[in-house]
Amino acid sequence: MSASVTKYSNLLDIDTSQPDVYETPDVPVIRHQDEQAEIPLSEDISIDSLSVDKASARFRASARDTGQSALSRYQRSLFRALQLESLSDSLEVSTGSPLNETPEQRLRRLVYETQELREQLVSKPKDQQTVALMKLANGLTDELAQLSVQSDRESAEGGSLVSRSLWQRLSPTAEPQAEARPSMRPVADNALQLEARISMLEKVLGSSSAQLARDAAVGHSLVDSVSRLRQQLEVLADPQRVDGIQRRIKQVLLDMDRLDLATTQAARTAETDAKGAASRIDPATVKRIDELYEKFTGIDSLIELAPATARRLQSLATLHGEAAEVVARVGRIEREQAGASEEINTMKEIAGSLKNAMADNSSTLAENMKHLDSRIYVLNSRLDSLRK
Repeated sequence: MSASVTKYSNLLDIDTSQPDVYETPDVPVIRHQDEQAEIPLSEDISIDSLSVDKASARFRASARDTGQSALSRYQRSLFRALQLESLSDSLEVSTGSPLNETPEQRLRRLVYETQELREQLVSKPKDQQTVALMKLANGLTDELAQLSVQSDRESAEGGSLVSRSLWQRLSPTAEPQAEARPSMRPVADNALQLEARISMLEKVLGSSSAQLARDAAVGHSLVDSVSRLRQQLEVLADPQRVDGIQRRIKQVLLDMDRLDLATTQAARTAETDAKGAASRIDPATVKRIDELYEKFTGIDSLIELAPATARRLQSLATLHGEAAEVVARVGRIEREQAGASEEINTMKEIAGSLKNAMADNSSTLAENMKHLDSRIYVLNSRLDSLRK
């Protein structure tokens, strides 16, 4: 590198900061003659790769609704291929690219698929193939339950042995199917016995196959339930705790007896007080009660007339309303008439005063006319005298 940098350092447009790149001819791909030809893929098998995160998200969603998702259909197709492999030697499954998932996730997925297959087989009509598939499903369920129990036991101690066992059992490229079938046959033969024992345990523990599968998927096994029951039995078998519980129960019973006695005494006291109050009624109160009773006996005879009276009053309600309106109108007319009479009186007073004023004015005018006539007469006489 240092030599090339020194050699081309004085040249223009040469980038000496990057490493040298040498072109080599492509290596020819040599296909071996003993290489097997590609196996034709079945239409029911999907070989698409899927990341661990996406697979976990899909499986979590399928726990709520696995009937319509594409992942559920893919799971059913894989399980159908496995069952057909176990029943027939002529069918081969392609070993394409598997899902990138851990053995624990694969175990959880197989538990869900097995449970779904059992539900489908229960809903189908019973025939020879269905019975055979049911036996295989029961055996596979038992095997998965054992794997789950073993995984739970060994996870606390390190889990290395269980991881190797799970990888050997769940690896898709482990052994040919011809070697796997003999190991499945003893499980299928003992499936009925294991199913009966598990059913008895489920009845005792109050669990079902669906609950068992869910417990195995989330990490709770049958051994955990038995251990919890054993702990509860140990608590009940502890004499100190039982004695403490007995003492508490006795104390509670004593408190309940005291409360019952106090309640009974309070009820008796209230009843006695009521009787004493009834016996201490004074004569005046008795007399008033008798008077009220006599009045009520007189009112009883009027009770029969009450409905007819009520109907009559209802029929007269309209008439009373109209009468009230007439009274209101008459009142308004009277008020208007009083106002008009007041105005007439006022006009009469004005007319009288006007008449008096006119009489005074007429007398004054007559006197003025007389004075004027006299003065005119005097004036005429003076004019006549002047003319002469």
